[in-house]
Amino acid sequence: MEKIGKRDRQKQETRRQIQEAARSLITRCGYKKTTMRALAEEAGVGLGTIGLHFNDKKSLLFSTFYDEIGGVAIKALESVPENGNLRQQFLHLLRAIYSYYGEHTIFLRSVVKEALFAKGQWREKFGVQIEAMIGLVAALIEAAKERGEVRQDVNPYELGHVCWALYLNTLIGGLSSEEFDVEAMVAQVSPLLDVVLHGVLV
Repeated sequence: MEKIGKRDRQKQETRRQIQEAARSLITRCGYKKTTMRALAEEAGVGLGTIGLHFNDKKSLLFSTFYDEIGGVAIKALESVPENGNLRQQFLHLLRAIYSYYGEHTIFLRSVVKEALFAKGQWREKFGVQIEAMIGLVAALIEAAKERGEVRQDVNPYELGHVCWALYLNTLIGGLSSEEFDVEAMVAQVSPLLDVVLHGVLV
């Protein structure tokens, strides 16, 4: 059992090593100019080793983003101030997740551009991940309803979708800008969020 555990840990470490190499290389060279052979050299592994973990360059790109953004979202939700109101909690989430994009802007421009038009398996995987994230936001809204902060007739899941749309729209605009300014992105969403919350708060 211990040997299997070590083998699994080694596979996970190799996978992480390849993903980090992909982020680094794509940041320097761009997605289109990054080849699988160059990725193998960057990661210090054989070309066949990459093939064991990822079917192609797009799968490597998507898997890196998928793994990372899921972790970022969970950490952001775990750090939400419990004594804050719903608006403060939303802005906390935005700042935490946008900070990830601010840190890896060049790499994530390539990811988001490709992921928005993903097909097949990855379209489904991203769809499930998004629905899960919206579900977590809906849980915050439900908690706000229980505190008497949000009207009882408000559907938490529907409001979660609206908040997701605000987040995504501003994110795309930020990635299209020359510089991704986290605080400017939060400031841009804030008044729009106020308009939405005005219609649902008690």
